[in-house]
Amino acid sequence: MTSPPASDLSRGIVGDRQLVAVQAFDVARLTAHAVPIVPETFIAVSGLGPKDDSNGSGKTSFLIAVSLLLADPQWRLETNGGRHASSILFRPDAAGVDQAHQASPVTHGYIVGVFAHPDDPATSPLTVWVRIATTAPYLQANWTEGLHVADAPTDHERSIQADALWRGLRTRQILSARAMAEKLYGTAPRCLTYLDTALRPPVPSLLSQQLTEMEPHDIGRSLIALSGMTPLLEEEDDLRGQALEHQIALDKAQTEHAQARLVEEEVMSGVRAREAARVSLQCGHEAWRRYLAASYSDAHQSDERIAATMEEEEEAAATAEALVRDAEDQLKSLGSAAELATQEHEARQTWSDAQQLFRELCGKVTELATKQTLLRSQRTTLLPQAQGWDGSDCATAATCLEQRQREHAKAELQRIEAEDSVTRTRRHLHNVEQGRSGQVGRAIDLLSEHRVPAHGLLDQLNVDEAARPEWEPRLASWQDAIVVESEHEEKARRLLHTALPGAQIISSDVRQERLPQGIHSTLKVARFLGTLQERLILSADGTAVRDQALALTVTGGFPTPLAGREALLRQARVDLAAAQQLAIEATEAVTAASAALILAKAQHAAAQAAEELARLGIQENDLQTKSDEFSSRVNNAARDEQKLQQTWKEAVARHASHEQLLANAKLTLEGAGKALKERHRILAALERQRNQAAASQWQLQWASTLEDAVHFLDQASEQVRSSRPAALRRQAEDGLRRAYEHYGIDGTPGADVGEDLRTGEKMMRTFADTDPASLPSLTFADVAAPLDNRLAGHRDQDEVAAARVTHDQHAREQAITELTNGVAASARNLETLQDMIEKHLDGLFAQISAAFNDLDLRSEGYGAKLEHISVRPQGAGDWQWQVIPRWKRSRSGGYVPYRENANSAQVKVHAILLVLAALLADSQTQGRVLILDELGNSLGEVNRKDMLAALRDVARDQHLTILGTCQDSVLADAADVCGELLWFVHASAADIINQPTSAWAFDSNGTRTQLTEDWITAGRAHA
Repeated sequence: MTSPPASDLSRGIVGDRQLVAVQAFDVARLTAHAVPIVPETFIAVSGLGPKDDSNGSGKTSFLIAVSLLLADPQWRLETNGGRHASSILFRPDAAGVDQAHQASPVTHGYIVGVFAHPDDPATSPLTVWVRIATTAPYLQANWTEGLHVADAPTDHERSIQADALWRGLRTRQILSARAMAEKLYGTAPRCLTYLDTALRPPVPSLLSQQLTEMEPHDIGRSLIALSGMTPLLEEEDDLRGQALEHQIALDKAQTEHAQARLVEEEVMSGVRAREAARVSLQCGHEAWRRYLAASYSDAHQSDERIAATMEEEEEAAATAEALVRDAEDQLKSLGSAAELATQEHEARQTWSDAQQLFRELCGKVTELATKQTLLRSQRTTLLPQAQGWDGSDCATAATCLEQRQREHAKAELQRIEAEDSVTRTRRHLHNVEQGRSGQVGRAIDLLSEHRVPAHGLLDQLNVDEAARPEWEPRLASWQDAIVVESEHEEKARRLLHTALPGAQIISSDVRQERLPQGIHSTLKVARFLGTLQERLILSADGTAVRDQALALTVTGGFPTPLAGREALLRQARVDLAAAQQLAIEATEAVTAASAALILAKAQHAAAQAAEELARLGIQENDLQTKSDEFSSRVNNAARDEQKLQQTWKEAVARHASHEQLLANAKLTLEGAGKALKERHRILAALERQRNQAAASQWQLQWASTLEDAVHFLDQASEQVRSSRPAALRRQAEDGLRRAYEHYGIDGTPGADVGEDLRTGEKMMRTFADTDPASLPSLTFADVAAPLDNRLAGHRDQDEVAAARVTHDQHAREQAITELTNGVAASARNLETLQDMIEKHLDGLFAQISAAFNDLDLRSEGYGAKLEHISVRPQGAGDWQWQVIPRWKRSRSGGYVPYRENANSAQVKVHAILLVLAALLADSQTQGRVLILDELGNSLGEVNRKDMLAALRDVARDQHLTILGTCQDSVLADAADVCGELLWFVHASAADIINQPTSAWAFDSNGTRTQLTEDWITAGRAHA
């Protein structure tokens, strides 16, 4: 055995291979003779039972075996492990075998299928074995390349041989019932059936022609299954289930978090109460300290104020003494009237000079104020421009701006180049789709204008994957070659001679001949390819080909297929997708570069504004300095002017009344003496006040320096700093009272609070009765000591409890955050998948509706269509696609829904048409099998023939195989259109098993017939 072939994962290991033969061992009454299957045909299945009709012939058992071999989804193998399948094994009672035969039920059996690719059956066969058992594991599957079948001469020997063949398969390749379908056949169903069997739970199905019994969402689900799209909905259901699980986990975590919070709150309430007591006690301590600091500060301020006042009074007393002396001197110093006139004139001139200086200085101050106003106006204009300045200078900002401009221009150029690339790749994809890319397309267009048919060589040439290393180096030089019929070669040469110099023209063969192995094409180029194969010989290491005559070597190693339209289309689509992604990224880069350019411009403008603001700031500071200087000079000049004016007035007054001055001087001397005596009396009173302030005693209570007291008070809030000592003492008392209350001591008489705390309560009441203004005899620390000791004992336990609660809450909240993010991510992923599925299935139903209408018109109907609605699931429900088939019952009538009263035959016709429409809308039907039980019952003769013909056409056009059981009434019509007839015979109830199955068919693929010929004829007497 060899390793599994490379295949498309969506098609599984079997890939595009088709079922060509089936063999069953110990399945119902079927014999172990191989039964041939002609793919891509409608196969009529009938037979002869004990009652001379097809009932009981074993035809349904055979179809059940085929559906199980192909993992029909209705078996639900992924959920029940194939338990239902064990009922298909031979059981004497179920088979109606007479007890005289002493037949025993079997414990296991096999179903074997051979699959082959239609293009090359001989080199690509694959054998699949399915083992069914009555005990777990109920169903297993295995596979191998090539033929691995039982071909012994007798039925009994083949059964024994089957066990040996099963054991001979690789055990590491054994597939479980759950994995069988996807591994072998991919994600799309390989087989869809309606079987009238009790082996599995029945469900309404389009295949059973029970259209009117089906709800619109059942019709939608059936059409999705027929089209192979069920895995999409299963993927959505799985993703939705994950989203619901995430939500459930989040809800559970939130509930548990809330419950834990209630328990933790009980613990934390006690912790918080004790912490509140600590805080209140600490606030009391701090308030008491502020009270002492404020009292000491006030006492010190009072002491200093009194001392300052005393100093002032002492100075005033000294001044009074001086005034007395001055008055005495003044009295002595009064001169004559002439001297007073001279003094008046001199005072007048000095005052006039002071006025002139004052006016000049005021003018200078006004000038400076005007300049400052102008600078402030400029600053106001520049401030908005400097908003958002990052601190860089103008040169740096200008360099950054130039860099951003270059980056923006570069990004714009790259976007244009990316868009041009998208245009080129899209044009190239269009040309590849038309088979006219590059120079080949230009040559074909030119020849088409002159009615010369031509084809691109590599466009019409398909190379198997295994043959690529050998053939792609040979074909590399012929990528621009075209193929024309031999009679058009001369005309093509003349047309292309000047229009396309260097054009490569290949003349096709006269008739179609066998192409070299690994090459497939409808072109007649066997001679050309054969010559290439002869001249270009593959190197020993398989990496190149060489033409000995030309001494030419062409290397291989092409990363992607070089030939075949599908391969070229795939590569063109990949190139287009890559170009589009680059265009999107380039557009995003332009957006980012534009934003960066705008920011750089703003920063450059801001830097310029900031630089100008700095310059204005320097000028403004200079002006302010000058303005302050001149303002000070103006004030001094004003004071001097006022003094000189007063001096002049006094001089005038002295000159006016010399005698009055003498009298006044005497009175002044008398007043100065009285003032001196009053100052001495005030000094004695201030000395008594200073002793009452007791600043030194308050310093002992504060136990520190005045600087510490001031610093301590400055750290408090404005309200606290403005509070009087009495208020601060009340705050300390309130803190102490609240601390006791938080701890649970409310002053209730007789409460069991402990002797220490009871003593503390008594001291607290005594403490509260003390006058705040007097020196304290009982300190706050003395009163708070009992409660302080209690709280200190609880501190460590409270910190541990609080830390544990905080840690647990943080851990739960973090888990809830992660779950919340997971719920949001699941919801986004689910919505993205649902949008994709909805868009995909909208297109699918549109295609099915078009095919439904076309089939109805071809069967002489008047038109049909589908209406569909997507009902997205909420929660764990199924996604419903409600599909309502409608068709016209007359040429001018409207579309009537499928449940309107009508003859049952018409409903059955449209049910079959709907099934066929779904198959026609599927592009991946090669190798699929459709099984219909009791086909054609209740259909009229015309309808029956039309439906049978439609089955034949769809099987052929869609490359699928349709097996339909035909009762006697249908068999004659089925024989006219079927590609194969299988005949099962259970002639008598006395027979334990069937007679060998007969088959009438013609397969045009001779290689496929030869592949299974020996196996199918083995054990048949007439062979």
